[in-house]
Amino acid sequence: MASDDRRTFPPPAPETSPPFLELAQTSALLGRTRSRLEKQRLLVSLLATVPASEIEAAVGWLVGEPLAGPLGVGPAQLWELSGTVAPEAASRTLHDVESELDDARRAIHATKLARVAALFAKLTAPERALFAGALTGSLRQGSLGGVMLLAIAQRAGRIEAEVRRVVMLRGSITAAAGALLGPRADHAAPSGIELFRPIAPMLAAPAESIEEALQGLGDAQVEWKIDGVRAQIHKKGARVAVYSRQGNDITEGCGPLLHAFASLSADALVLDGEVVLVGPDGTARPFQDSFSAMASKGAQSNEGDRLRACLFDCLHRDGTDLLDTPLAVRLDALRAVAPQDLIVPAALATTPEDAARFYAEALRAGNEGVVVKDRTSPYRFGARGRAWQKVKAFSTVDLVVLAAEWGNGRRKGFLSNLHLGARRDDGSFCMIGKTFKGLTDEMLRWQTARLQGLATGCVDHGIEVRPELVVEIRFNDVQRSPRYPGGIALRFARVVRYREDKAAAEAELLTSLATRVPSGEGDVGIREKARKKKAKEEATKRQLSFFDD
Repeated sequence: MASDDRRTFPPPAPETSPPFLELAQTSALLGRTRSRLEKQRLLVSLLATVPASEIEAAVGWLVGEPLAGPLGVGPAQLWELSGTVAPEAASRTLHDVESELDDARRAIHATKLARVAALFAKLTAPERALFAGALTGSLRQGSLGGVMLLAIAQRAGRIEAEVRRVVMLRGSITAAAGALLGPRADHAAPSGIELFRPIAPMLAAPAESIEEALQGLGDAQVEWKIDGVRAQIHKKGARVAVYSRQGNDITEGCGPLLHAFASLSADALVLDGEVVLVGPDGTARPFQDSFSAMASKGAQSNEGDRLRACLFDCLHRDGTDLLDTPLAVRLDALRAVAPQDLIVPAALATTPEDAARFYAEALRAGNEGVVVKDRTSPYRFGARGRAWQKVKAFSTVDLVVLAAEWGNGRRKGFLSNLHLGARRDDGSFCMIGKTFKGLTDEMLRWQTARLQGLATGCVDHGIEVRPELVVEIRFNDVQRSPRYPGGIALRFARVVRYREDKAAAEAELLTSLATRVPSGEGDVGIREKARKKKAKEEATKRQLSFFDD
C-alpha cells in the first residue's frame, strides 16, 4: 500500500453495529499473529463490518485508545471485576458498549463503578480481555499504529502518504479514521492545521555527541534542551489553548503564562515549545516539579518559583501554515511574534567548536543538554530523524517497569528494586535489567502506591505489574548479559524520573539498545538483526515513528 498510488472506490459501510465479540476475537487473533500483512488483512476485514458512525470507536478499541477516555474507575478495580464469572453467550454490540460507557462517564462519581460493573457482567471472557486491556493500556496484540494506518488506507482507497498526513493533522489515528471512513468521509480530507485541534509534535532522535549530531548538516543550530513539559500553543485573538504532546488540554495548568501568550504579536498562531518550572535564579527545576506545578494549575510550593515558556517553533501564523517551510523561516516567524524572553536560547552551529561551547554553557545553566537542528528541514510530524537530534550529558532511555521487589532496611515496606523492560518489534516487552538507584523517599512512596495499582501477580520478593509505567533510566553503557532474555543489560542504571506523559508504546526498542553494545559483545543474533535494521532505515530514510509523513 505504501508505494501504490492507485485509488479505489471504498466499499460501502454496513448499517448495523457489529458484535463487540467480533472486535474481541480480532484482537485475540492479532495477538497471535506476527505477520504485518496478515494483521493488516484482519483489520481491513474487521473495519468492513463497522458502520461509518462507529468507525472511530472500533479503531479506538483495537489500538488501545477507547473513545470513552478516563472513566474515574482505576485499573485495579477493572482487573478485580475480571475475577467474576463471565457469561458464555455474547449479547453486546459495539454500539451497546459505547453507549453504556458514555452513560458511566457522565454519571456522578459514586455510581461510575456500579455502571461499569453492570456492563462488565454482560461481557464474555474474550470481550472482557479487550475491554480491560484497552482501558488499562495493556492489550497483548503488538504495536498496531502503523498497521492500522495501512488498513485504514486500504479501506478508504487512499495512498499511505495521504493517510499519514491526516493522522498527523488530526492528532490521532482514531480521529483520522473518522475523517476518512466516518459519516463525512466524502468530504475532502484535512490538509492543513485547524486552530485548537492539536497536531502530533515533531520529536528528536538521540545522538552520542555534538560531532555526531552535526555530521552532514550544512546549516545547523543548537538550542537548550529544556527538561520541561512539551506544550503546543494555539491562539486566535484573545483565545488561547495549550496542549500536551498527547494532545491533552493543559491550558489551566499554564494559567500564569496565558496573558503572555494572548499578547503575542499575531491574531492566529500555533507555536511549539516547553513549559518549565524555574527557580528564582532562572534554573529549571526537575521535570517532576514542572509536571506537578502544572497539575496543580500553576501553583508553586516554593517561594520564587515560576512557570516559564520556552518556545522553539512556529507552525502557523495568521492563516498560513508553515509546516513545510524550512526551520530557518519558521524561526524568523517566531521571532517576529514572540519576545526574546519567551524563546529558548539558541545559536548557529558555525563550527563544531562553537556548538561544543554552547553545549557546555547549556549544561552550566542547569539544562540536560542541547538539541541540534537542521535549519533547512520542514516540520515532520513526530518523525525521529537527523533533522532534530538531542545530545545529553549522559545517556538516558525510556523503559517500562515489568515488576518490583520489596525493599529491605530503611526501604522495608516499599517497592524498591525495579525490573526494567525494553520494547520488542512486535510491541511486547523484554527484561534487560534491574535498578533501585536514584530513588528519593518521595519517589519510593509514590511508586509503591502506583505499582500496587498495576499489580497482576507475585514474583519472588515482589509483584509483577502490567507494562504501563514508563521510567527514564540513566546508564553508562550497554553490555552483553546472558542473565536477561534480551541478551543485554544496562550498566550502572539509575532512575531519573517517571514519565507519565509517555505511553508504553514509546519505550526504547530492544534492537536499538543492542546496537550500543561494543563490538565483539552482545548476542550476535540480536546485534546483527539490529545492525541490519538500522542500515535499512538509513538507506531508505524511513523513520521509526508512525508519525512521519
